[in-house]
Amino acid sequence: MKLKYLPPLDGLRACAFGLVFVAHAGLGDFVPGGLGVTIFFFLSGYLITSLMRAEWSETGHISLRNFYLRRCFRILPPLYLVLIITCLFDHFSIPSHQTTWLGITSVLFYFFNYAELTHLIAWALPSGLEVVWSLMIEEHFYLLFPFIYLLILRRSLSKRKTVAIFLSACGAALVWRFVLVFFFHTPLDSPSLSWTYSATDARFDSILWGSVLAIGANPWCGDKVAILDRNKGFFAFGGLLLLALSIIIREPHYRETLRYTLQGVALLPIFYYVAAMPGGWQTRWLTWPPLRWLGVVSYTMYLSHLFILSTLRFYLIPHDVIIALAALVISGCFAEIVRRTIENPSRRFMKKVADSRTSLPSKPELQTAER
Repeated sequence: MKLKYLPPLDGLRACAFGLVFVAHAGLGDFVPGGLGVTIFFFLSGYLITSLMRAEWSETGHISLRNFYLRRCFRILPPLYLVLIITCLFDHFSIPSHQTTWLGITSVLFYFFNYAELTHLIAWALPSGLEVVWSLMIEEHFYLLFPFIYLLILRRSLSKRKTVAIFLSACGAALVWRFVLVFFFHTPLDSPSLSWTYSATDARFDSILWGSVLAIGANPWCGDKVAILDRNKGFFAFGGLLLLALSIIIREPHYRETLRYTLQGVALLPIFYYVAAMPGGWQTRWLTWPPLRWLGVVSYTMYLSHLFILSTLRFYLIPHDVIIALAALVISGCFAEIVRRTIENPSRRFMKKVADSRTSLPSKPELQTAER
């Protein structure tokens, strides 16, 4: 099974980044930036699980070596570059936020989210770099998921049983969030202090919901589900309504427990619809070239945008619209430079190193999948 390039998914990624950026630019009370992160998570799970499924279908194996090589060459160069630039800027700026080696280490070894939650660090990273918490969750997830999925495939479990296992894990995450909120009384008023918001053990299901779609009913992999195909528009509209409902309800206990599950469920029919209608007029707007470009460079923009916003706010007159536009342009230019000078050469080098027997798509699909 070879997966064809699916341009609308780039557009969805751009939309996710747009939510995050606008929220951080000053409209966080009106624009759900957290939903943008949840969409990033879902998209990551859907894309990467689809690629693994395709590789297994075509070759009968999954090269974990190649998988982790792609992760390293895709994730690490932009991350380390942004980390170096922001730390140097913080060191020589006035006033300095006193970046610590512990803070830097927490990013290098992917435990920043837990270090922040356990108060192990304070002002240990340059202002704006705290967005890496979501990257920590993804990397923790992919340290285990490929092995679990490979074990499931080797045991020849049916799609139904595989989906049941994944759904059970999603249910366990929901139960754990209830325990955290009602038994351990995790803080509800600050995302950086809320275990249910930024801890891997409480948020991994936001990625796993994407894997559920990739395995259970995936038009991208050629799955045909009659009732879904006939009513995909109806279900997608229902997903949008459920997504809106999940945002409208502001009760804090709900927001840190059931909200993430409802959003995961809501995204299932929406992504199904987009994958089933890649060339339809309904999804054509997602393939608008500027939107697709934004999706391609969104990873580096995500890493850098909040630092740029914070820096501009400190050194310039605090005018939200001007600062937001300037930050968007600067982060976009920076991301394009990184794409041309670091990401593309890294990807070419990875192809030379990776096992030549791999059957995974190596052009546009991997550019959008390996966030």
